[in-house]
Amino acid sequence: MSKKETKALGSRVPQVFDMGAQQCLWSSVGVAEPRLCHNGFDCLSCSFDKAMQRKKSLGWQASGLEQPPQGVGLWNQQRWLQTPREERWCRHMLSGRVPVRTCAHLYECRNCEFDQSMEDSPDPNTGASLTLVSAGGFELPPNYYFHAGHTWARLEYGGWVRIGMDDLTSRVFGPADAFRLPQLGQAVRYGGPDLAFCRGNHQAAACSPVEGVVVARNPKAFRQAPDMCRSPYLEGWLLLIKPVHLQRDLAGLRTGDLSVAWMAEESQRLSNIITAESGQRLAAAGGRVLPDVFGSVPGLDWDHLAKEFLRP
Repeated sequence: MSKKETKALGSRVPQVFDMGAQQCLWSSVGVAEPRLCHNGFDCLSCSFDKAMQRKKSLGWQASGLEQPPQGVGLWNQQRWLQTPREERWCRHMLSGRVPVRTCAHLYECRNCEFDQSMEDSPDPNTGASLTLVSAGGFELPPNYYFHAGHTWARLEYGGWVRIGMDDLTSRVFGPADAFRLPQLGQAVRYGGPDLAFCRGNHQAAACSPVEGVVVARNPKAFRQAPDMCRSPYLEGWLLLIKPVHLQRDLAGLRTGDLSVAWMAEESQRLSNIITAESGQRLAAAGGRVLPDVFGSVPGLDWDHLAKEFLRP
């Protein structure tokens, strides 16, 4: 988990996970000894997470012991009463998903109405913190994952994956008049042309960076489509996905320094195409490529741009 993205426990935004570290959530908050996550941060189906919830004492687990020492074991009514109320931290607080909250159910989350409501209603909130870096006149968050077709994936609590289009797509193709997205419950494929948008008489489809099932759609994509390109990495998200082959899909994406270097190369490739088709150069202001390249540069071929950058 990136230190820049890790907020105080009182934060009201979901955490953004860095799969490069692959550190177990319980380890990242200091409850368990260091261990790697082998379940794509899908805590809901993780046997270790279930054990932590149901049986194991936070105290002995934090000490790195394989079994609780004599006299200190599973949570029971007596131990519960002896533990200060303010130290019975809710696991959703430990994850950073909610502000300060304590547990009232002996860590038996399956009996907790609050826990069930949290898991049944994945939060589409996009208020997560964001650090952007510049590469070739475009911006990108280095802790996101990028598909070669200029879509991104961001991992969130419980293994959900939020996806959208990147800054290059937003600036090159300009504001969309409408988006055509899959329905809730519909399956999307890794690399499948599932993120379609229209502008005037032009249409284009971008690749989904992960395979899975759609659990949420951004309503702004249908009510305020032209505004989506203003904040492509936060308010401009398109779908929230429950992935089915997360580790496999992430292995085919770029992140960190690789994504920054790749974006710089893509910017140069775009500049060469613009020069060849229009005789002009890629214009920038303040170090960033100007918005709406297609609408500002006469002679550009929409279909060629879509083929080169959205359907590699």
